[in-house]
Amino acid sequence: MNEPTLVETLAGLAAANIVIIETLHEHDVIDKTHFAHAFGRALDGLAAEHRGGMVEHVLRNLRDRCMNLRAGDSDAQEWLRNLLERT
Repeated sequence: MNEPTLVETLAGLAAANIVIIETLHEHDVIDKTHFAHAFGRALDGLAAEHRGGMVEHVLRNLRDRCMNLRAGDSDAQEWLRNLLERT
C-alpha cells in the first residue's frame, strides 16, 4: 500500500468515528461533549513523540468536531494536504 493510500485510509477511519459519535448524539444515545472532554484529556497526556504528528491532529479534529468547532479546515485536513503535497 503506498503512502497516500494509507493516509487516506487512516483519515477515513477517523472520519467514520466522528460519524458514529454524531449519529449516536442525534439519537440521544450519548452526549458528544463527553467525547470532546475525553479527546482533550488524550491530547493533554499525549507523549512528546506524537506531538505535531497525525495522532495529535486527529485528536484535535475529533475534539473540535465534538464541540461543534468548525471554523475553516481542521488541523488534520491541513496536515493531510501538506503530506500529499510532498509526495
